[in-house]
Amino acid sequence: MIKNIYLSLLLAFLAGVTLTSVFFGFIASSQLAFFEDDVQSEQAFQTFLTESDSIKLPPAPVSATQSQTDIAGVNISAISELVNPAPLEAQLEELRVELETQRKLVKVYEKRLNAPTDLEQALLTQFDEQTRNEEWAYRTETAMKDFLQTADLSITPDMVNAQCKSSVCKFDLSAPKDMDDFNHIHWRELNDKLVKQEFWQQFTVSTSKSSDRDFSLLLATESK
Repeated sequence: MIKNIYLSLLLAFLAGVTLTSVFFGFIASSQLAFFEDDVQSEQAFQTFLTESDSIKLPPAPVSATQSQTDIAGVNISAISELVNPAPLEAQLEELRVELETQRKLVKVYEKRLNAPTDLEQALLTQFDEQTRNEEWAYRTETAMKDFLQTADLSITPDMVNAQCKSSVCKFDLSAPKDMDDFNHIHWRELNDKLVKQEFWQQFTVSTSKSSDRDFSLLLATESK
């Protein structure tokens, strides 16, 4: 009986020792596995940090307000450098002054060109002082008109004015209104044929003024 009790105690003790060993073995293996997982996680994290250092991340996005401010600042700066109102206004003023000066010069030259020469002025004065010799004046005016009709010119100009006094005549001719290509060549043709006319031979003094559209003649049979 006593032996059975000792045997039962021994078996219980052995069973407890076995269970305790198994339990602590399980705990130890679990901790080891957790430790290994932790080590692997730490290694993976270190690898990630190493690789992330080699990756160049894009710059942080700029806010819309900041972007617009920067762009506006650049544009305004560039425009202010390229277009400065003060120098432009000064240049415009210089151009206005230069233009006004050129206009005055043009008027002076036009006045000089249109001003009668000494001979022309002398003939105009002589014409104004004379009275009309009807017979001679009419004959000479008619001869000029007949010449224009019979001269066989490439383009016949229009007679604007034909007026004679006693020894001085004024003739004003103009290019036909429907002839845009009439020019000094046609006036030269007219003059070359006119000087060969018989009535022309009576004039000893003459002066003329012409443009592409107009031709004026002052003629006198005698000069003072």
